[in-house]
Amino acid sequence: MGVTGIVKRLSWNMTSCLKKTRILIGASMLSCGAPCMEAQIDINNAQLPLPVLFLHGMSGDASSWGGMAALLSNDAGLTEGMELQYCLNGDGSENSSTLDEVLPFTSLPAGHADFFRINFECNAGGTCWSNSSANSDDIFSGQAAAAKQGLAVADAVAEILEATGAPEIVLVGHSMGGLAAREYLQNPEFWPVDENGVAHHHVAKLVTSGTPHNGSNFTVGWLEDLGDLFGFDIEQRSDAVRDLRTDYFYSGDPGVFLFGGLEDNWVLWDFLFQNFWNVDVNCNGNEGDNIVGLNQKPLSDDLEFAFITSYDDGVVSAFSSDAMVTMYNPTHRERFFVNGVFHTSLNDELALTLKGMDEPDDIQTAYPIVSGQTIMGFTSEQGTDAPHPGEDRDVYVMQVDAPSIATLDTLWFGGGLTEASWLDATGNVIGDALAAEGTLLDVGSVFLRLTTAPGPAVTNHLFAPDFAPAPPACPEDLDNNGVITATDVLLSLSQFGCSDADFPEGCSSDVDGDGIVGVNDILSILSMFGTFC
Repeated sequence: MGVTGIVKRLSWNMTSCLKKTRILIGASMLSCGAPCMEAQIDINNAQLPLPVLFLHGMSGDASSWGGMAALLSNDAGLTEGMELQYCLNGDGSENSSTLDEVLPFTSLPAGHADFFRINFECNAGGTCWSNSSANSDDIFSGQAAAAKQGLAVADAVAEILEATGAPEIVLVGHSMGGLAAREYLQNPEFWPVDENGVAHHHVAKLVTSGTPHNGSNFTVGWLEDLGDLFGFDIEQRSDAVRDLRTDYFYSGDPGVFLFGGLEDNWVLWDFLFQNFWNVDVNCNGNEGDNIVGLNQKPLSDDLEFAFITSYDDGVVSAFSSDAMVTMYNPTHRERFFVNGVFHTSLNDELALTLKGMDEPDDIQTAYPIVSGQTIMGFTSEQGTDAPHPGEDRDVYVMQVDAPSIATLDTLWFGGGLTEASWLDATGNVIGDALAAEGTLLDVGSVFLRLTTAPGPAVTNHLFAPDFAPAPPACPEDLDNNGVITATDVLLSLSQFGCSDADFPEGCSSDVDGDGIVGVNDILSILSMFGTFC
């Protein structure tokens, strides 16, 4: 019995300097993967497969991702969690910088949320700002050292994992927010430790947009005046500006945070008369350490990456924004390039960001989901380096605790779903996920692959997998496909008269075990016709 319904389709139109992109949040008809079963879609409780944390850039705040938050919550109906708020310069001192100055102000309640925003623009009293040039009461928390930002990201990741119960998280960073995510990802001492004492980053995907992976020297001299003109206050001697440097104006040495080197004013010599507030790059309270640069540290390759670059960024060069590919060559990656978008507007390119957030297309990085969930996914055009550029493959992993019959309901695919398959651990197809009779799954890990045909608009869809206990195994299921069909009947007829005397290895159609395939065996198979086993 199929279930159908019409749901209002919303469209979001955005214009950039050169082109218009669309996001369609909406509906078509609900197609039930197993007509013999009730629909599993719960449209009012759809959720992303994993929680997402949005990270703003230097001198930004939580409002930097306000457009994305509005789209996901108001239009897509997803749930936003509490804002994660931090003061990164807790003692207010400019001349020293230590990790114990990082003050967290948010304790998340237990429960589901689809996405979160971080805010570094807070003072030591816990007052936070958005769209303000107050800069946290002039303590410049949002322009704190990258090491402090990485520690705050570590705290936020731990908070989200504990509150939501999710096994992993997706990090999306604009500008320096991408470096804050990397500072967490590339420093194992920041990672959560499980009950066995094993640390892991728990990041399923990192998306960076306009992030200066190779640094940026844009902030030389006149940036403070530019900031005043556009309503934000950049302090060119701040720790964040120090850590963003590709190299230093007077010394010519490479940026210490990114490329390593000595914490020394002669090395970090960038201004003729006054230098940075301090040169304690690792924020341990002591200057003079020999720093291992972020770009010298190993990068985990067990997650997905997406890098968004504007050729007209104006702050971060295209080379720097895309430098992760040449530096690390991550296996699971996509790259997206756009023209006509200035640096401070990249986080408002919502369709482009959603493309970067595309679900994984490989079983090695599949997102974990569970039976009974209604999941919201997105169909979008693929980026450069995508393994399947003409189609959008999304792969999810599920755990089967007991032999089960798996079914799948889908909504809002609008005819664009070209494949829905169950895969084994080697990537081989073991069943059609939309088969009316369902698919018998054994205990262990199983993968669900959904393949869609992307168009110019980014579109959302819903799906709900469900596992029902498999009926007990029965000898009448001769081909072991989980259901008695005509194939079993024909096989038994072909073996009629087969006996153990003729075939010592046994006759598979001898379901009553009397040593010969006879009428009773045929009748037993016919009586079970259509039964799941």
